[in-house]
Amino acid sequence: MSYDSVTLTAYLPSGDQRLIRPFHILPLPKDLRSAFSRFHYSRFADPDKQRPQSFPIRRLNSVLAATAPDVISIGGRVAVEDEAPWLYAHAPVDLRLIRGVLKLWLRDMKSVGSADAVDPAQMFDLVDSVPLTWREQDVDLQEQVPGPRPTAEPVPHLYRLLPDFLARVIRSAGPFTPPNGPRRSFVQSPGSSQRAELVSWPPTTAESGARFSYVITISVHTIPFTQQFRVHVRTSVRRWITKPGPGGTLYTGRRSVSVHLLTASPWEGVSGERSRLTVNRLRYQSSRGAHAWRITDGPDLPSGASVLPRLPDARELVGAPGQWLAGVDGVVAAIPYNTGMGSHDVGAGLMAGDRVPLMAWIDDALLPFLERAPQCRQLSLPNHPSNFPVRRSLPSKMSKEERDRINAEKARERARQEALERRESLRELLNGAPFVARVHWQERDTRDALVLALRELLDLPPLETSHDVLTWKLPGVEICLQLCPSGVLTSSLDISAGPKTSRRDLQEAISRRRSLAENSMLKGSKASAGLPLVALVEIDVEFKDSRSDPKFAIRLGCAQAGSVTQFIQTAVAKRLKKNRAHRARASWLDAFRQLGVTRVPRHTFTDSLPADLQYVSVWMAKRRWDGPTRTPAWRLLALRVRPEDGIRAVQGWRTDIRRWVTYREYQLWLASKVESAEAAADQYGESEEEPQSEEVCTSDGQIAGTREERRRRTNELLRPLIAQLKERPTVLMAHAQNLRDGWTWLRNGDVERDRIWLDDGESPVPISVWGRGLRLIRTRDSGGDETPQWYGTDGKNGLPAGLRPVIEAPDQRVFYSSTDRPPTARNASVEATREGRRRNRMGSWVSDTDKDASNPNLLEIAVLACQSADEPDAPQEWAACAHQMRYAPDLQAPLALPYPLHMAKRAADYVLPTSDE
Repeated sequence: MSYDSVTLTAYLPSGDQRLIRPFHILPLPKDLRSAFSRFHYSRFADPDKQRPQSFPIRRLNSVLAATAPDVISIGGRVAVEDEAPWLYAHAPVDLRLIRGVLKLWLRDMKSVGSADAVDPAQMFDLVDSVPLTWREQDVDLQEQVPGPRPTAEPVPHLYRLLPDFLARVIRSAGPFTPPNGPRRSFVQSPGSSQRAELVSWPPTTAESGARFSYVITISVHTIPFTQQFRVHVRTSVRRWITKPGPGGTLYTGRRSVSVHLLTASPWEGVSGERSRLTVNRLRYQSSRGAHAWRITDGPDLPSGASVLPRLPDARELVGAPGQWLAGVDGVVAAIPYNTGMGSHDVGAGLMAGDRVPLMAWIDDALLPFLERAPQCRQLSLPNHPSNFPVRRSLPSKMSKEERDRINAEKARERARQEALERRESLRELLNGAPFVARVHWQERDTRDALVLALRELLDLPPLETSHDVLTWKLPGVEICLQLCPSGVLTSSLDISAGPKTSRRDLQEAISRRRSLAENSMLKGSKASAGLPLVALVEIDVEFKDSRSDPKFAIRLGCAQAGSVTQFIQTAVAKRLKKNRAHRARASWLDAFRQLGVTRVPRHTFTDSLPADLQYVSVWMAKRRWDGPTRTPAWRLLALRVRPEDGIRAVQGWRTDIRRWVTYREYQLWLASKVESAEAAADQYGESEEEPQSEEVCTSDGQIAGTREERRRRTNELLRPLIAQLKERPTVLMAHAQNLRDGWTWLRNGDVERDRIWLDDGESPVPISVWGRGLRLIRTRDSGGDETPQWYGTDGKNGLPAGLRPVIEAPDQRVFYSSTDRPPTARNASVEATREGRRRNRMGSWVSDTDKDASNPNLLEIAVLACQSADEPDAPQEWAACAHQMRYAPDLQAPLALPYPLHMAKRAADYVLPTSDE
């Protein structure tokens, strides 16, 4: 069915009425701010180093969420000098609780042993002595940052206060009645620093006995070049655990899980009607073989009433999670399910049949304050690139058997043609040398599936798979496949099971396995046709201790030997056994992608866009301190895509020699640069610990230092890269959530139409200054709810593919892109609902409770900079070009990002820094 428009789950302020509401605020006195800052930075090895005039409070926010969910903390850092409010609440909360939370946070800070470290006892005394006072203040919940700006931005505290207020409005609207279920009430749950969350309570019980809740999240966002901020409302399901996993545990070692608690609080000001959940966390301790709470009370905390709500015994909770979910002695504890815990009888996500009535109920609740954003109308531009295989429809009068026969024959012919193209690409890549690949297998069925998939993808005749080496001699190319049992190569890394394993111990274990992988590749190549270009490795996805995962050490070792790697998961579950053939095919396609043997999407705008158009994508590879090699690093990657260049269509920019090299060579180079550059601890650079390294920007593109230093260094790498793109028309692509912490100009409040800023002046300059053939496109996905959910407006609320402007306006630059549903979801009914039963088209009663829903996520494509000389660009065509790049001809499922960004993101898999402790 075709759809002319789609409906967004986004809202705008309604009318000109101001939304002013009273809050109680608690300022943090300057003396206490200064003392907290000194205490925080005195724990570092160099306490005299110049520090930012703020200190991080994310840990404090997590303690507040576990103890006082009615308190709203603003931001992840607190300025030392600023007297702005620190905490907000709808009613004053007992100050003894606030002081206790501060002490619990201080006690959690760990010192590195500095001689100048501040005595915690002095800090506790200061917390008790400094006066704290709640005061009431009116807050304008529509206030925007003053001054002329291309994009309107709300004042910073609105990102937290407005969602919390709206959550209270929705909750107070009364119960929601699903189409096929009983009425559901909601409670508030701690969200994040940028969003509020509602959870239906008590949880729904499915026919199988499994439990789940509806979840509503509310967040505030902006759209480039628009003068109104928006509120995004996302709906989903949260599945709950009712029984422990094998061995009486819930998850693998050293990983924690949140526990949602509903219990009465003895503290004044904290909701007594059980309208809010608190959240604490459990961690599995490998050394003890048991679970423990991450946040606990201590003897140095206030007496008379516990700071934390009553917590169940960790062992009892893990042993009988279903019992605690129902409540024990007035305490309810609910553990959310995640995919690492096995299977669940309730499918993931919400169907449109659930989302549409839920959003209608939310519409009614928010109507006095917000109204739904306008519908987005479809552009009449092609969705697919010119070389994407599209299944043609056959006459409806034709019998089903005849249609199936014709479609099957067309599919076989297309597969044969694609196989010939791959063989020709391999011949061009190898220049007469044989194509050698290695399979390290654990299960014979996986080995056989990989052999069969390679035969199908290259149209090869069958051979006896019991041999260790399979060889096909074809016209122009020889194929050699080495089959090796994995043995100890894919076993867990040899590290201590205790919680105190040092990074040096881990690095030594990685080094040993890396050497084993390298030697295995080199040794095996002497007995056959040569060194494998690619290794496919069957490996477990879960390990008892996450630190012992050998995947990354194997990748480094194979790269050292000159081989790229692709992993396939061991079929430990029924689902994995069922789709083993599909996963084997996908593994080979990924392996070919890494070698450059892949077809690049070609846009359809041959009459209007430049014939020699190239794409350049930039991506920041970020490794956290708790990443795969436990070594942090930031590294800027750049890829160039020229569709007409065949096996050299995708190339990477080597910053050390300032030259473009093949994608395979680029990945191996990334893996070879294993020295680390210190980086921030979290994904976007918000660190509890300030980096201790000196400023670094090495020749291989690694970046280190404070946030300001990273911004400066990122632009220093971008400038020479962009400067050498003047030779031909170029689309420069960046991803907002990935790069804006380094390239800060990409933030909505800073971008300007048709301009670019690379930290090379006081203000952005016209894009033409950097080249009259340059265009800049920024993408933004649903991470952090930055794009809303959606559904088709007409008909039965399906999820149509297409490109749509966010708003109807002249010279519109911002578009929403949606793709065809993946093959696994194409047969899902638009009438499906999470609860109850329905009649299908055959008249039978069916249940969709166990079915996964297709996620209605949008990709925002913002054409930030076009050329306006002589013949002005058509932004919608450039956006449609990026939209078409989400369809790779060799893949059945569409990509989450345009092809150039997708390839850059995948290259980041080879950024695996290691170092001595």
